[in-house]
Amino acid sequence: MMARRLVIAGICLALLVAAVAVIFDQMAGRTGSTTAQDSSTSRPAPSSSGTQGAPAGASPGEGTPVSGSPSSNQAGAGPEGTGGDGQSTAKPLEVLPPVTATPSGLPEPSAPAPLISGALPAPGTAAGKVVDGWPADILTLPAETTIGSTSVSTSGNALQVAADGIVAKPQSEVLGSFSQSLVSRGFWSEQAPAADGAVATRFVRGSDTVTVSVTTTGTGASRFQLLGTLHTTAG
Repeated sequence: MMARRLVIAGICLALLVAAVAVIFDQMAGRTGSTTAQDSSTSRPAPSSSGTQGAPAGASPGEGTPVSGSPSSNQAGAGPEGTGGDGQSTAKPLEVLPPVTATPSGLPEPSAPAPLISGALPAPGTAAGKVVDGWPADILTLPAETTIGSTSVSTSGNALQVAADGIVAKPQSEVLGSFSQSLVSRGFWSEQAPAADGAVATRFVRGSDTVTVSVTTTGTGASRFQLLGTLHTTAG
């Protein structure tokens, strides 16, 4: 009787040990699964350089542009003169305001009053003296002039005069005598073309002109020739 009880107690003890072993085995399996899940979630993400975002099976460099490549530079840039968001970055053109005032130059000088008044003289020529109608108050011949000839003629409102003579003075003094006479009446002077050995000066006042050319004779005197046009009205 005692032996049967011991056998039964041994069987119960064996069943109890087996049950405890099964329970510990299940707990160990759950603990390993939880540890594996924790390790998978804490694994660091793959490196972003090279093949990040590339599809499975693709070689490095495919699918994702490498930094610095033309495609990556164009990704954030729009058309020329625009930013990556499509907004224009070009500076607006500067438009000048319209000109409201017309610039004006200096006014043209008024024509001088005519030196000759009244009717023009009749045409004529004189040898060795001053012809009738000669404008002596405007054209004064140098002192001590030996007159060769003088003449006057008309054309519309213009009086044309001519004279030639010899003066026993240097060329510069003869031209200086004419200059003193004409400049005092409002003429201005400039150098004029002349033949070899001659000097010439042109005197101008408005539309009036007088040209005097002087050469030197064999005796050292000066021979002058005068041509001029004077107007009775401004022209």
